[in-house]
Amino acid sequence: MRPRSKKLAKIYIERRKLVAKILARNPLCLRCKISRSSEVHEILSRARGGSILDESNCVALCHACHFWITTNPKEAHAQGWLKHSWEK
Repeated sequence: MRPRSKKLAKIYIERRKLVAKILARNPLCLRCKISRSSEVHEILSRARGGSILDESNCVALCHACHFWITTNPKEAHAQGWLKHSWEK
């Protein structure tokens, strides 16, 4: 595995801080509102032009809900958990 560039390493340091902040503020999953949140999901993915450092693009989810969003993109998009690149 290649080491991260200094620029990318800096971004991921900020990302870890943001993730900790979002998970602390939202102890329950924002989708099911039952399970404990453990992951942060980007509504507009990086591949579609989203930022991993944009707090308004991130939501706290439990693992099961994050997996559901990933495996059911049509339904997740209809419910607002995913955005297309043209919906920026």
